[in-house]
Amino acid sequence: MSSVDLLLMLAGLLLSLMVFGYLFGDTILFGISMYVLVGVTAGFTALVLLQKVLIPMLINPLSDLPETSALLAVVPLLLSLLIIIIFFKKSSKISGIPLGFLGGVVAAALIVGVSRGTVVPQLLSVIDAFEPDRLTTSGMPVWSAIFEAFMMLAGVLAVLFVFHHHKTKKSSDGFWMTWLGGVSGLGQVLIGITFGAVFVGLFSTGLTALIAYIQNLVDIVKLWTGG
Repeated sequence: MSSVDLLLMLAGLLLSLMVFGYLFGDTILFGISMYVLVGVTAGFTALVLLQKVLIPMLINPLSDLPETSALLAVVPLLLSLLIIIIFFKKSSKISGIPLGFLGGVVAAALIVGVSRGTVVPQLLSVIDAFEPDRLTTSGMPVWSAIFEAFMMLAGVLAVLFVFHHHKTKKSSDGFWMTWLGGVSGLGQVLIGITFGAVFVGLFSTGLTALIAYIQNLVDIVKLWTGG
């Protein structure tokens, strides 16, 4: 093992012990490790953006002026300069122009991504569950498939009623309020189950990564001690 690899292993071990120091309280060692993490992450992100985005997409095209492609690169350059003004004058209204473009593009990308990647496939899966070929076999109903399809539809409607219930709970009468509250309660249970499943997945992933890293630290200690 080279001296560089050994130095990196020791640095990783030291930072790990500093992070685990949080178990004994928010100590100064834990704060130092967090600052190191944030600093390294910010530096690495800035370097990647500089090499993969700014230089090839913003700086290099300017060398082709006055071609059309180079003139188009002037627009993001001006917007970038307007954003930089925020660091010197936070109350500048002109900096809201690039931020508005940025927020609009991000929001549009998120809406399109969620719609095409999540909402539409889930709606199509609900519709496909009611296809006659799935609900019948040789002219006889398949009760398990029918039950599954109606349960899926009921779950979707119950979750939608959660938001409708919070919107109309002040203007509804007693009977409608009771019935709507029951359906809304079912939707809240389904939402809780969904978030619970997501949390379990994230927790198991993080726990697996933690176990692997602890095993790596154990291997480093064994290598250092010759065990």
